[in-house]
Amino acid sequence: MFNFRRFSHEAVAVPEPDASSESVNLLASVSQDVEKTGLFLHVPSQAATRKSKTLPLVKFLLLTAFASAVFFGHPIARFAARAYNTILHCGGPNSRALIPVIHPAPVDSNQTFFPAAEPWLAKKITDRKLWKLVCSSTGTDKDGCNNVVDDNPKTDWKSATSPGSTHWIIIDLGEKYDVHSLQVVSSTKYRRAGGPRNHKVEVGLTPGDMHVVAYGAWRDLGGEFEAAIFEPRPARYIKLTVFDTHENANNKGFVAINEVNVWKMDGAPKPIPGGGRWTDTVNFPLVPVTAWLNPKTGKLVTVSSSSPSGFDKDQSPTQTILSEWDPATLRATEEVVAKTDHNVFCPGTSMDENGQIFFTGGSSSKIYSIYNLKDGWIKPQNNTIAQPRGYQGQTYLSDGRTFMIGGTWSGGDEDKHGEIYDPSINPSKQQWTSLPDISAKYIKMNESRCDPASGSTDIECVKKEWQQHHPWLFAWKDGTVFHAGPSRQMNWFFLTKGSEKVVGAKSRLNDDDAVCGAAVMYDAAAGSILTAGGAPNYHYWVKEDNRRRGHRFPATKNVHGITLGAPGHPVKTVKLASMNHARIFGNAVILPTGEIFIAGGQTKGEGFLDEECVLTPEIYNPVKGAWREATPNSIPRTYHSWALLLPDATVLVGGGGLDSGRDRTNHYDAQVYQPWYLVNGGERPTIVGQKVIDEYKLGTKISIHTEKEVDLDASLIRYSAVTHSLNNDLRRIHLKLEAKGKGPGGGFLYAADIPGDPGVALPGYWMLFVLKGNVPSVAKTVRLHK
Repeated sequence: MFNFRRFSHEAVAVPEPDASSESVNLLASVSQDVEKTGLFLHVPSQAATRKSKTLPLVKFLLLTAFASAVFFGHPIARFAARAYNTILHCGGPNSRALIPVIHPAPVDSNQTFFPAAEPWLAKKITDRKLWKLVCSSTGTDKDGCNNVVDDNPKTDWKSATSPGSTHWIIIDLGEKYDVHSLQVVSSTKYRRAGGPRNHKVEVGLTPGDMHVVAYGAWRDLGGEFEAAIFEPRPARYIKLTVFDTHENANNKGFVAINEVNVWKMDGAPKPIPGGGRWTDTVNFPLVPVTAWLNPKTGKLVTVSSSSPSGFDKDQSPTQTILSEWDPATLRATEEVVAKTDHNVFCPGTSMDENGQIFFTGGSSSKIYSIYNLKDGWIKPQNNTIAQPRGYQGQTYLSDGRTFMIGGTWSGGDEDKHGEIYDPSINPSKQQWTSLPDISAKYIKMNESRCDPASGSTDIECVKKEWQQHHPWLFAWKDGTVFHAGPSRQMNWFFLTKGSEKVVGAKSRLNDDDAVCGAAVMYDAAAGSILTAGGAPNYHYWVKEDNRRRGHRFPATKNVHGITLGAPGHPVKTVKLASMNHARIFGNAVILPTGEIFIAGGQTKGEGFLDEECVLTPEIYNPVKGAWREATPNSIPRTYHSWALLLPDATVLVGGGGLDSGRDRTNHYDAQVYQPWYLVNGGERPTIVGQKVIDEYKLGTKISIHTEKEVDLDASLIRYSAVTHSLNNDLRRIHLKLEAKGKGPGGGFLYAADIPGDPGVALPGYWMLFVLKGNVPSVAKTVRLHK
């Protein structure tokens, strides 16, 4: 199921080749590469060829910028930056900001249009005179691989036609660089056929010592670039292997590439001792906004909206673009999901006891649909919810029902009261019931207002429609829900049918409203919740394209600990050590060690903008009560980003963007982060029968068979779905193991008590990790049920 070895390779650190050795035979290590695949992938695209090298256009842009500055009083530098893609520094040495660009799409110094995010901290290598290229085959003498570096939009490298074959191209850069990205522009000659789809990218200092840095699937962007952006690696050689291509009925089995570019980084982010490392990049044929793991297959599923690169709201088509990535094969597929009549963008998400994901509202604000582990997408008989909504909070309950509240991004600005799904109701009837006694007034944040320091009293600062976004909801005992935020006021929701009520739980001390902060239940048996960051408002700027009109408030570093007791009783709230970095839109993951990893975000929240990005993640240790910085990455993860723990105990951090009008922030990828425990050289324990899914009833003992002795501390971490920094079903149970002696056929046996309360051990699929010297095993999937 899960190919851990792919993520366990060492970072590239090989000696430089002898400079006097002019020749390293490019063909030495590639003649045997004949890997094949039968994977077939249809990728929708709206892209077209757009190239220009006209100097008059640049002059026109500059004159327009000057005129606008004169007549509208905007800074000339701002408009010049839009024309020339000026780089601004923000957030410290490991961060950068590009001034955002609305249509037309931005251009680089060679006037090549970009439909997605560029490498954030890198520069394109413009001098390609020393480059030497070798490729797997050519169609004709005119189709040689040198055509990809001749700056001629009319010439291509076209491989020989060989259906099912693997094609490759190797670039010798002539000297060593810290390589950060490979960009490929597919040809437009063959009616959109020949563009690379499933692929892998390798780099190295010699052809015989190449390291995989990126893989996955690219969209069909004929005439525009597809990019593999990865953490910088010292390299002279780059190899692109293409496993399959975009095809049409008459053209199959060849690769056709118009241009290749390579980006380098000067001054790559430095590793932090004990801070883990960033390894591979996974490319998707869409901008992934919502993500979850299928616990039965181990595959990662992501969705965007009705388009791979943009979104709409309450409009047709009511479809969703989905990509499924298999960590075992490293390949990705794409699917257009139309049968549910549901555009699953900005929805509520929750995972039930059987692993089904419930998606509610969002772009199709009145609709809900179900992703079933066996059958895929299901359209319920009555597929409507009681109130149209988007940006709601949602969670599975201990009694088998599902609850949601809030969400005014779509479906109107009126209060979005509590609503509950009851599977016992006849499916032909509406299974979602409104709960007016669980009123939205209890979860409301304050109106957004201008920061007085901005000197603005602009009436547009005031926003009421953001008050019910992304509630933090934690299912608890006796079918209750604890509402931890992001409003400063917290609440208990009692949801017994016919006796619904709200009991206030005071506030998070001196914290402010904290929309799009992080909130996780890291020790469910103890009722321990951590909240971190967020901001009092969803948008920092009153008008992002006219910043003189003032701004609202930035994100905070605030961190609070909340301990739950009996439902309705006072909760214990304490202020914990602050994060090192303020952030909104950050994403938190619970590690098998019980620590909390948080990555990404911005110091000043603004959707579809990578300015003020936070590139340094950090880890909270609940035992020490302290944060420490982890190794920085170099790809911004801001609005619409996400993070998930993978079964091999790595973390996948991805996404960001999804706006075809501001595509400079569209990130079609995710990065694998290896925490400290996979880098320090410690031995990984192994669970016998790791690939078999066992089922346990709550309140019983879980049996564990390991190859060697392990620590007497273990972790259960629940499978869940994440979107918009919200992952309400995520929680961890700390297990105390009891040694039971030798196992049958060798190894060691252990047992642990599973909590009997479904409000603690929320029924569903969980990842079971054992540890040895705090180094976790690869997880065994178990299902807990009532």
